[in-house]
Order: sequence, then C-alpha cells, then structure tokens
Amino acid sequence: MAKPKSSSKVPDAKTLAEQLQQQLQTDATMKTWFEKYNKHTWDDFIKQYSHTKSLALQHPKLFINDFKPANKEFNQLARQALEAIQQKKLFNLQCQWRAESVQLPFVQISYDFEIIGRNQIMECPFLPPVSWDEVELFIQYLESSDSDDLNLCDMYHWQEYEDMKEEDETGEFSITPSWYEFYDSRRGTGYLLRLPNVRGIKEDAYMEKARELKRASAPPYVPNPEMDKPYPSYEAKMDFARCFETQEIAEIIISHIKTYKHNSNHEVLDEDYEYLKTIPETIPFVPHNDWRESLRLTVQSYRNFKTAEALPRVWRHYSKKFGNDPDAYVRKRIASADFDLSAMDDVGIRKMLLDFVLKGRELMGEPMDFDY
Repeated sequence: MAKPKSSSKVPDAKTLAEQLQQQLQTDATMKTWFEKYNKHTWDDFIKQYSHTKSLALQHPKLFINDFKPANKEFNQLARQALEAIQQKKLFNLQCQWRAESVQLPFVQISYDFEIIGRNQIMECPFLPPVSWDEVELFIQYLESSDSDDLNLCDMYHWQEYEDMKEEDETGEFSITPSWYEFYDSRRGTGYLLRLPNVRGIKEDAYMEKARELKRASAPPYVPNPEMDKPYPSYEAKMDFARCFETQEIAEIIISHIKTYKHNSNHEVLDEDYEYLKTIPETIPFVPHNDWRESLRLTVQSYRNFKTAEALPRVWRHYSKKFGNDPDAYVRKRIASADFDLSAMDDVGIRKMLLDFVLKGRELMGEPMDFDY
C-alpha cells in the first residue's frame, strides 16, 4: 500500500472503525485473532485502535503530546489535608465501632464507613471538627520524611478496614496511608486496628446465611469462558498491526504506540519538570542518587511546604462555623442532620448488604433489625 500523501486523504477514526467492524464479520483470520480476547472488549479495542491508526497516518513523523502542568492551588491541597485528618478520625471510630466499644448515629453496617469516606467525609455529623492541634500535627507530617504528595493520595479507599487489618497482621501489603501511620506513631492509636472485629464477624455470619439461601435457589453456575480471556493491551495493538496492516503502515502505527507508551510512562516526570518551571522562588533540589526521584521529591517537598503554609489560613476559615464549642456543634449537627447514607449509595450496594444482614438475622431466628 502506498504511503499517504496528505492527511486529508486519511480516513477518520470513525470510518476506520466501521471498516474494521465490517472486516471482523467477513474475515475469518481477523475473527480468530479477536477471539483471544474477552468479547466484551472488542468494540472498545476497535475504536481505540482506529483512533491510533488515524492519528499515526495523519502524522507519520510527529507525535503530539500536550501535558498540562500540575495543579498549584495550595488552598485546595490544604482542604485535602483537612479531609485526610477527618478520614483518620473516621477510621479510628470504625475500629472502635467494630469492637463494639462505641455506638454511632446513622451507621448501621460496616460498609457505611466506606460510603461516608468516599462521599461526605467533611459533612459527617458525628465527626468532631478538625482542631488546631490536629492541623499542627498534619503540618508536622508534611514536614517529615514520611509524607506523600497529597495529590497522589486516593482517599476513596481510606476506610477499607479489612485490607488494612490484613496488612497490619501480615505485613504483605502497602495500602495503609502514611498519614495514618504518622498519626498512630504520634497519638498512640495504632492499637485500635488490633481491637477485635466483633461486629464485622457478626455481619459476615448473617450475610453468609442469606447468601446460602440465595445460592440454594439459584440456577446452577455455568462458567463463561469469555471471562477467562485477557483484555487487549498496548502489545495487542502492535500485534494487530503486524497481522493486518502492510509492513509500512504497521511500522508507523507501532512507532506511534511505542512513542505514546513511552510518553505516558514519563508523564509524571514531564509534569514535575513543567511544575518546577512555574515556581517563582529559588529552591534547592532534594538529593537522591536517581535524578528522577530527586525531581519528584523536590516537587513534593515544595508542595508540602506551601500546603503547610496554607493550612492555618484555610483552617481559620473552616473553623468559623463551629465557634468555640465544637462538642455543642457536633450535638446540634447530629440532632438536625438529614444524613441519608442510602441516598449516597448510587449503585445500590448498601441496600443489598442491609437486606442480606436482615435476612440472615431472620434465618437465625433473630429480630430483623440492626441491634446486634
């Protein structure tokens, strides 16, 4: 096939995708190639591959990559710091609730802590507001060698008790936030994760009883071979190009895929470098024997410093709403809050788990409530 003379004659991604779809229906060899992968991924792969091919043919010698600089809004990072403080306090309460050493309003099952942590950590009525001494502790954390870049902290998973407890017992994972470990080391709260999971064990027993009943009435399980097949990767795109393109076109596409993969792998480095160029101050590099790690640590150190600088003013604005009596503020919020956890669970997992617990209690001859 002749090399395209101009990008205007190159089919667009939609046209290429339609052509591939048609070939897939008529070309036995192509269908055999696709059957290596999960059938549910075929359409997405065709769209992605067609986009890559169109881009490669339009720009055979040029790969354009437009990386945006990192977010430099330190007030936002300071607000994330307040969230991290509340996440740890909620996790400590979860450990105590599971051990039946505290009772909490609004909470009915252990999954509720995940819902609050993911959706409403700063609106949780029973969580005491962030105090000044907690802000000071977080500033100490930011200034320590233990801290992570707040933008890299995924607080979506910061209430996953089972995983953190398993890590604490086996030491095989690394999922516990470094902030939690720092907090425990300074406040002596590491023992909370080692409290017995009394309520969680009861929950599991009720749910398993309900699942047994459901399994007994369900049709026999029929394995789906499609689910055992892999999803196509970067290498699959290159393999597809080798199989179904001319050598010339395949080389162009493969070159673009490799370039994109290389650039994707270095995206964080690019962002760090661009970020450093925006810093008005003169700052020293954090020493390290790998320049890439030195670059990352320098950006992190600067961001942590500026976040620590922003925290007091952000906290002062935040603290105005609870005045001089945080305890009274919490009591008032609990009494007046419309804190509907089911409304926060848009995928329906909470309702399913609640139903399992109640059904399990019924099957065990116990009251269908959550007083256990």
